[in-house]
Amino acid sequence: MRFQHITAPLGSRSAEALPTAHSQPDRFGLIEVVRKASTALGLKAPIIATLDALLSCLPPKRSHNFVFASNATIAFKRNGISDRTIRRHVAQLAKAGLLVRSDSPNRKRFSKSDMSTGSVLRFGFDLSPLFKSYDQIRAMAEDCAKQASHISFLRTKVRCAIARTIELDGLSIDAENALRVLRRKLTAEELYSILDDLVSVEENQGMDCSAEISIEAEMSATDGQNVRHHHSSKKELIDSDVAEKTEDSHQQHQQISIGSLVGACKEAASYLQRPAESLSDVIGHARTLAPMIGIDSTTYRAAEDRLGELGTAVTVWGLLQMQGKIRQLGAYFRAITTGKRSAAFDPWAMINTLVKQNRLQRC
Repeated sequence: MRFQHITAPLGSRSAEALPTAHSQPDRFGLIEVVRKASTALGLKAPIIATLDALLSCLPPKRSHNFVFASNATIAFKRNGISDRTIRRHVAQLAKAGLLVRSDSPNRKRFSKSDMSTGSVLRFGFDLSPLFKSYDQIRAMAEDCAKQASHISFLRTKVRCAIARTIELDGLSIDAENALRVLRRKLTAEELYSILDDLVSVEENQGMDCSAEISIEAEMSATDGQNVRHHHSSKKELIDSDVAEKTEDSHQQHQQISIGSLVGACKEAASYLQRPAESLSDVIGHARTLAPMIGIDSTTYRAAEDRLGELGTAVTVWGLLQMQGKIRQLGAYFRAITTGKRSAAFDPWAMINTLVKQNRLQRC
């Protein structure tokens, strides 16, 4: 006797089942992305755990993303949390735009279908917004990871600055305050502010006072002067932003030839692949040097917004020439361009000082 395998449909389906692969992320990958983006979403770990419990209630093959599980089932999957906690977590998830709550008249969660028309009424927690916004949440997760990495990097820089400050001056008030503040969660702006303070203390303790260049003093010493060293290049570095600022300060007007800049900033000039013949060469070379001395792109752009492209470029040239007197060029650059010391800083006064020093050395 031969047996035949016969299959028969169990009933008509009103909608095609959602595929479990390719079109939607799996539960574990989805929760991992939400967890990484928790800071941007404003969700804490217990709320994400409740979301994971809701996702576990969805069948693998389904035509919807509704959760019909009761509070008792969700509480069991969440190790016995209260109904009040579940309602609070669901409200937070709805506020974050990850689910929509659809309540029935009797507050029960169920679905009701009409076999004649194929219509379906569903009452429960609809997780469709979570799946629809997956790509957006993944982008948030990447941004949060970058921000966390940047803050971790800055915290390490602060610890290094504290260690150097203690080495130079012992456990000072600034170092002690910085150690106390590091116990809290800090933003990047707060960490930059701490770095500015520590760098200022480190310079005052570790630099030779007789050799340190005071920008404020040099600004008053060069009022009304036009320092020029004649060279084969006749082009002059004239920054309109700096000219506008110096008009409000004794009508100071700085004119420095490219030859004078190259002669005064020999360290920066030593990295030139070809002679600097135009303003574009000066600016382009400064942008190449900036990452080499610890100046990130964000800090450099902020300096350009304040000093202009040319003013920022000559600042990089000048700081590289002064690297033997400055321990952290990147932090010092930020302090004098956009930080607490930026109000009194004039890049042209610094370059004029270096030009005068170069002339005295040649004599």
